Amino acid sequence: MKFLYIGAAAHITAASKYGPRYDPNMTTEDRAAITNGIFLCRSCADLIDKNKGIDFTVDELRSWKSDHEDWVSANLNKTPGGVGGDGGGGTIIGNRGTVIGGKGGEGGTGGSGGKGGSGFIQGDEGLIIGGNGGSAGTADGRGGKGARSPMQRVGSPTDFWGYGNGASGANHPEYDRRLTLLAQFRHEYLTKLPEHAPYVHAGIDVVPCDWINQRLAECSEQWRVEMGEFGYTLPPLTLRDRDDLQ
Repeated sequence: MKFLYIGAAAHITAASKYGPRYDPNMTTEDRAAITNGIFLCRSCADLIDKNKGIDFTVDELRSWKSDHEDWVSANLNKTPGGVGGDGGGGTIIGNRGTVIGGKGGEGGTGGSGGKGGSGFIQGDEGLIIGGNGGSAGTADGRGGKGARSPMQRVGSPTDFWGYGNGASGANHPEYDRRLTLLAQFRHEYLTKLPEHAPYVHAGIDVVPCDWINQRLAECSEQWRVEMGEFGYTLPPLTLRDRDDLQ
């Protein structure tokens, strides 16, 4: 296999004393580190160093690098659009048999949803209720959500809902850390404004996004939440979010 190499690795701050954007406070190791490098096309690599580099600041180049790494983190190895699992089906040989196929799981940024359950009946008056397929993990770090049980889907008494209920996939550690923060901020809100507690506990209201986001800012967190259809929506994990926990 042949490759056509058209890129160029450039220094953000120069490796030599009189080079573009040279920083005398950096160590030799820092200048040689990958954090001081940016990969560009050859034309741009030449352009940023012209005029002794004064047209392109260190902060600007680091912003380019950071933005591109975030984009790669969100899009590399992603199944386009996310692929949901197939719905379940069934085959009946006999009379008065019933097969209720499971619903396919939701797709995600990192993979496909699970297939819904199906069944085969040979004989009379058989009943199969296939389970739903589990969902794939999402870009914010949440693991795949477990499928609803067949008993839940057909409206059985809640005592039976645990049977056939799918387990959820493991979350990314950063997602679990964020959940802990959100729970802490919720507790603080209800302590500070106890008159709201009955409505929040009953699920009628939620802790406002502006409270959560203000507390995130006060804790020097860089991420924020938005209000989704069923609750808070967390942003996708960036490459730096993942690396910080390694």
